[in-house]
Amino acid sequence: WLIWLITAGALSLAGAAVIARLINRPLKQLSYAANRVRDGDFAASQLDEGVVTNEIREVNIGFNRMAQKLAKLEQDRAVMLAGISHDLRTPLARLRLETEMSVVDDVARQHMVADIVQLDATIDKFLDYARPDGVVLNPVNLHAVVSSCVYAVQDHRELAITMNVPEDLNVLADEVELARVISNLLENARRYGKDVETGITTVDIAAKAREKWVLLKLRDHGPGAPSEQLANLTKPFFRGDSARTAAAGAGLGLSIVDKTVQRLGGIFALANSASGGLVAHVQLQRALDLPGGKDPEQRLQRPQVKRHLPPRSHKATRPL
Repeated sequence: WLIWLITAGALSLAGAAVIARLINRPLKQLSYAANRVRDGDFAASQLDEGVVTNEIREVNIGFNRMAQKLAKLEQDRAVMLAGISHDLRTPLARLRLETEMSVVDDVARQHMVADIVQLDATIDKFLDYARPDGVVLNPVNLHAVVSSCVYAVQDHRELAITMNVPEDLNVLADEVELARVISNLLENARRYGKDVETGITTVDIAAKAREKWVLLKLRDHGPGAPSEQLANLTKPFFRGDSARTAAAGAGLGLSIVDKTVQRLGGIFALANSASGGLVAHVQLQRALDLPGGKDPEQRLQRPQVKRHLPPRSHKATRPL
């Protein structure tokens, strides 16, 4: 009887292990698919609709239909937003032309043109935010991209930029998307990171490698942001209290940065510096298979950049 009891107990445990595995496997698959949907990867969230168990099959079918509807809603939203933004450009262009040719008063004409330019810039923000999530990652020289972005804003005399990015540092990214991230962060700092006394925005750009990752840090020396608002700064259309009275953007700059960094497989975070100012941390995957800074073709495409740029005054607050 003892042998039969031990045998029955062993068989019971084995049967329980098999049943638990049969239950846990579809639950793990469902959990993985739910995480893919949360990250916007609808193509990788499909579950097996041919399983034997009726209940699990029904759950999988229902989940797949839900993921397909969410994917279609996301696609329709992006297409609609991009279409509306694109269609607004033609009448804006005509309106600007008619304003510059028809309005006699110089001051009124300048203000009207400035408003039209601001509307056009807002449309650009909407188009960037509606950009599809799919992106191909390639080895990109980080020093070259940052230098290009700094060179593009060297005529903004209210900026003083210091740059400490190793020339042999490479990341896995899309060059255009990465440049958009850096440009948005520089524009955010230019508008809202000014020193209260001098009215000049000083931006420190630094990068260093840590094993499989590269940490890019952009820091201004302005007033920073209230600690309770830091988590909300990357939300679409959110504005900090200091930015509401002089808002000139669409409230999407940091949201675009956060969304783009996620598309690049990285992490974006904001924090206040202990010595003052806002710090933007961009963590990207490191590219180890590209000899950094040695590509002559890439070197010719990027002009040499002055590390310190001349200042001029410009009013602004924080954040986009």
